[in-house]
This record gives sequence, structure tokens and C-alpha cells, in this order.
Amino acid sequence: MTHLPKILIILILLTVSIYDGVSQEWNSARLSVLYGSSIPFNFTSLDKIKNGIEITPGTRFGISMADSSKVGHDLTGFELYFRAFNNQSNLKGDSYTLPLSTIRVKAESALGLGSGVSDDYQPLTSDWVRLFSFTNDPWLSDLDWANFQLNLSFKCGTSDTGNSLMGEPADYYNVEIEFELVPIGVGF
Repeated sequence: MTHLPKILIILILLTVSIYDGVSQEWNSARLSVLYGSSIPFNFTSLDKIKNGIEITPGTRFGISMADSSKVGHDLTGFELYFRAFNNQSNLKGDSYTLPLSTIRVKAESALGLGSGVSDDYQPLTSDWVRLFSFTNDPWLSDLDWANFQLNLSFKCGTSDTGNSLMGEPADYYNVEIEFELVPIGVGF
């Protein structure tokens, strides 16, 4: 007889959990790294130190988005943002540092996102910076990573970054970059 209250509580919790799981129909967004999760800049010549390096494309992202058609949450597109991971304030070496703006990043449509807008090369900062935006209003169909892709290009120490590496101490510099896919539309 003492087991009956425990069984009822467990059944109630299971029912509530199942109901919550079924009732949440939100839009979904996923950013998939198809290649290029680590981008090395190897400055092996005086020319590369003087003029910098551009890696294009360095990374390819697949974009997946689905609109649940839930009232009040109307998906119309997305924006891609980036920043130094964990608000890192500079490129860290074993002994020295460089400004984050030594690195610039650009996102461009590689497949299926031709009407999107690239914000050209943007300097790496500790704050979120927009790289790319895409609007499909009204939302016509969901996006899948195999048919909707972005190429990311990277520059380091190039003349247009304003941070030439001439005169900088040699070191193994490292920074992690995080990207955020932000759905846009009514209700977001």
C-alpha cells in the first residue's frame, strides 16, 4: 500500500515530461562545420610576414533551419556572428600577444544562399560581429546543410588589417573563434 503514492508520483512526472516534450514545437537552427575547423597560419617566409596570409576558403559551414509554423514565431532568415571565444582580448602566444584585429574573417555563400549579404572582411574582436545575413521572407522552405552552405575566408597580418607582422616577435599564437547562427523574424 505504501508503494501506491510513489507509483502515482512517478506516473504524474512521466505524464508531465511527455506532455512537455510533445508540446514544444520551436524553430530549429544548426551550424555544421563541413571542413576547416582549425585554420593554421604558417609564416614561413619574409614575404608572408611582410604581406600577411589569406586563406580562402578556409572553413565551410552547412546551414540547417526549420520553421515550425508556430504562431508568433515567424522565421524569415538568419544572421551569422563571430567573436573571440570566451571574450579573449588578444592572440595569445607562449610569451607575447598580438591584437585580435590581426585576424579578419569573411563569410560568403557557397551554395544556395546567393541572395544573402556578406559584410566583407570583419576584424576579430571580443564582441559579436555580424558576418553574413540571409532573408527568405516569406519563409518558403526549410534549409538543409547539404544545399545551403557558407565559405569562410581568413586573413592574418595583411596590409588591409592595419596589423602587419613585421617587427612582431616570433611565437606560436593561438585564438579560438566562436560563431553564432541567429534566426531572425517575428518572435525572435
